Amino acid sequence: EDGRQHPNPSSEGVGLASALRAATSRLAAITDTPRLDAELLLAHALGITRERLLIDPPAHVPAEFEGLLQRRLAHEPLAYITGTRDFWTISLAVGPGVLIPRPDSETLIEAALEHFAGRGTPRTILDLGTGPGTLLLAALSEFEQAQGLGIDASTQALDYALRNAAALGLADRARFSLGDWAS
Repeated sequence: EDGRQHPNPSSEGVGLASALRAATSRLAAITDTPRLDAELLLAHALGITRERLLIDPPAHVPAEFEGLLQRRLAHEPLAYITGTRDFWTISLAVGPGVLIPRPDSETLIEAALEHFAGRGTPRTILDLGTGPGTLLLAALSEFEQAQGLGIDASTQALDYALRNAAALGLADRARFSLGDWAS
């Protein structure tokens, strides 16, 4: 925090547009995507999607928004605050202790799709260091006949992976195992 007084974006008299402007200004010091972060935090506080926030904005700013904003200003990752991260075409639950899926990893899914184009589909997919099931579940969502195994050294990560597989309807095709694949 820079020490300056900022309007409280959750106060009743402040409109949504004003709250987003103020939050964006405050977030500019810690992120390259201040407006996006502000919109995602506000949508999360409201319990709606960002798309709905932009298309059909509500009339009020919930008090919870300021607390979420403070967490982000303290450099907590946005995905940990909202509890989710979109990857490829799926949405994954994430939290502290679990690596946040990186958008550049989507190139691995693109490469797999390109590799198997016109060749059929893989029967088995192995994801070493699966984390919350990121690559395995994204690949299974594309290769509907495949089964997969995700291995991770973290029980916490595997917990997220199991929950994500169930939420995505992929639990019958995805297995997860605790292990240190490097040794």
